[in-house]
Amino acid sequence: MRKLNNISTVLFHFKRTLWKQVLLFICFFSLSNSSFSQNLVLNEKEYFETPGLNVWVFNNEYNGMFFDEKTAGIEFIHHGVRTVTGGAIRLQNTPEQWDLIPKMTSRKVDKAKNTIEVTLRYEEFNFDSKIIVTPKEKGFVINILLDKPVPKELEGRAGFNMEFIPASYFESNYLVDGKAETFPRYPASNTEIRALAEKIPQFAGHTTFDDRGRNEFIATLPLETGKNFIFAPENPERTVKIQSEDQDVLLFDGRNLGQNGWFIARSILLSGLLCTCAEVR
Repeated sequence: MRKLNNISTVLFHFKRTLWKQVLLFICFFSLSNSSFSQNLVLNEKEYFETPGLNVWVFNNEYNGMFFDEKTAGIEFIHHGVRTVTGGAIRLQNTPEQWDLIPKMTSRKVDKAKNTIEVTLRYEEFNFDSKIIVTPKEKGFVINILLDKPVPKELEGRAGFNMEFIPASYFESNYLVDGKAETFPRYPASNTEIRALAEKIPQFAGHTTFDDRGRNEFIATLPLETGKNFIFAPENPERTVKIQSEDQDVLLFDGRNLGQNGWFIARSILLSGLLCTCAEVR
């Protein structure tokens, strides 16, 4: 049997400066012994690869036909299974079918620098972000750059999301700050009712929730909040470790709002600051 020896680690770190926010996002993936010493390389198909792991950086973009598609953004193929997708700045804890998506305005692949750079835009809010992915050591760095602070109407709403496929994780264990929990097979986390005025309007006036004239909507609450997560510690092929030195990481169950929802690790962008986000290795 192939031995797996490396635990996936995602580290969130916020460093405050006068006009800069740094979110450190570090991933170590469980790889075989033969691949453990190999770094990710940018191949001719314009994605990063090493045995046991492929990293796609907007090889598939949001196309606007189905706003909650699970085949876009930054994606990880981990031991032959796409376990993570939707790596991007999103405006909801658990995005639904008609929630706004960022438009990719440019994608640059620089083989000389071994980087992929994409620029995303929310036209509705005049809000741009740039994502740069570069291999580093045994992993890769994700930098998210804002040309100006988060718009006031998106404060507390814009955040970096990574979505984990439920089929690979439900009924698996996870640890949050050392406390043992289990991913639910069925949606079981709490929700709350909020005033409709707080909701970011969905695409073209559509709505995924019939409030029966009450002018309210359902908001998901996190399964857990913490600074140290380990997903599926009993299964090396799916183990992911998430750490945060400063900013909380929130774990959501998107199935509370949509039957096709995924588990989501999310960290909110700090308001009023420019940001550089994400180191993954």
